[in-house]
Amino acid sequence: MRTHCYIGVSRPENPHLVHARFVLDGYPAVVLPALAAIWAGHTRHDTQALAAAILAHDWEYLDPDITATTRCAFAGRRPVPGVGMPLASEVDPPEPVTVFPLCHAGHLDAEWIYLIEANGTVAVHAGDGAHVATCPLVGCLPSTHTGRSARPRRRRPAAGALR
Repeated sequence: MRTHCYIGVSRPENPHLVHARFVLDGYPAVVLPALAAIWAGHTRHDTQALAAAILAHDWEYLDPDITATTRCAFAGRRPVPGVGMPLASEVDPPEPVTVFPLCHAGHLDAEWIYLIEANGTVAVHAGDGAHVATCPLVGCLPSTHTGRSARPRRRRPAAGALR
């Protein structure tokens, strides 16, 4: 079963209004590293270019390693190299960007909402719009992009500390 999400932006003049795209496969453990890798690779650390790339399509999935030769099981669908597999085929007219107030997110068919912020972070919201976390893109990079693990090491408790 897939976890649906929306990925998009809000604008400083109206921060509670979201402009986003639907993503069929959007669990945080998958989306955050994918966004970070797209940001580091495809858009060369340009957060505005990342937002533009994501807002160009609704997505089946994001995959920074996808190439132009990646095949899709559905006729007419072509991957966007360095970004992912769009939901629509080349012959379908593009769907408009979804615009909604964050406080009404609970009415959407999504478990997560990710907002790309100009400062290089992603605000993570639950499906009801509640803010869960803010993650720096650089901290979400997979180890292949940083030369080290993107996950923080678990600290050991100090000797004699209660668990």
